[in-house]
Amino acid sequence: MNLIPNTNTREHSRAAEHAAWVFYLIAAFGSTIGQIWVGVDTPPWPAQLDWWWRALIVAPFAAVLDLGGVVTSAFADARQRLGETAYGWRILSAGSITTGVGINIIGHADVPYLAVVFGGLGTFAYTVWLLHAAARRRDALRAAGKLADTAPVYGLTQWRREPAVTRRARSLALAHGHSIHESLATARQQLRDEQRRAALATHVETLIRSRHQDPVRAAIAATTLDIDAVAAELTAQSDVVGWAQAIGADLRAPQPPTPATDRVADIADGSAELGAVPPSIATAPMPPTDVLRRVPTSQDAYDRWRELWAELAADSHIDPKEFAGRHGISVRQVQWIRSVGATGLLDSPIPPAVRLAQLVSPNGHQPHEPVPAS
Repeated sequence: MNLIPNTNTREHSRAAEHAAWVFYLIAAFGSTIGQIWVGVDTPPWPAQLDWWWRALIVAPFAAVLDLGGVVTSAFADARQRLGETAYGWRILSAGSITTGVGINIIGHADVPYLAVVFGGLGTFAYTVWLLHAAARRRDALRAAGKLADTAPVYGLTQWRREPAVTRRARSLALAHGHSIHESLATARQQLRDEQRRAALATHVETLIRSRHQDPVRAAIAATTLDIDAVAAELTAQSDVVGWAQAIGADLRAPQPPTPATDRVADIADGSAELGAVPPSIATAPMPPTDVLRRVPTSQDAYDRWRELWAELAADSHIDPKEFAGRHGISVRQVQWIRSVGATGLLDSPIPPAVRLAQLVSPNGHQPHEPVPAS
């Protein structure tokens, strides 16, 4: 995140500082006038002493109150830049300004307008000074590398809609320099992963405890293992593609029967009657037509499918990706073998196409059926 101000920003900042000085001087001068006014009218001066003599006598003390508040605040600002709290200087500064504002308010209490104007001017002048000094102190600390970078502004709507996400995004932006949208996207992903991992860790702990009859041993096993690490490893090993395809297959609309599927069903029925394949084929769900068409017709390729199906049937929990990589085939081909093998069409040593040629006569009738006379 690039926080170096450009030329336009620096010029705007200097203009704002100049305006702040102007406002501060005017407000401080007005507050001093109000204190001098009170000093001219309130003390028991001798009657023969003119008002302007009174003003000259009171003016230094009135100026000291406002100026003293600024001077002590400047000392506090200097010590804060060095890392100190400077509570003494800050209390002294606030006390000096409070005294001046109190004189203006109490001294002009009979005229509320004057009390509000002069008291408000003193308060406004001191507030402007504090804010200006704090801004300059932060700029100096940032330039020296002693102040943390500022986070992007996410807006009130974003904070109200997603407070947890926004807090995480703000931390990510400060730590890694992300932009607004990048930090929000990363924060949402991290929170989703943490929630899923926490839920999975709860189930993993329950499973680990269930493996032990002794509650003490169960507690030791659950405490010794890094449940979060186990949950993370399970997430990494999950077969997302396989589950998506399995769920998608269940949601697929039923396909109308075609001649090809009818012919395969006839093969299964005839084979079951002749004892070529197990009778369960007749009731097993048939794979889609595009899968059946991929069953090898050559004996070597068919034998290869049968070997792979035997290994898959022996370990139903084997990872398709791992199995495909081990045998140099695709994950889709693994799914084809599983789909066809589950129907029993890979149980016979003869390919289905060859069995069809053996079971069906050239005129379309099975050999054990009588051929009608022409």
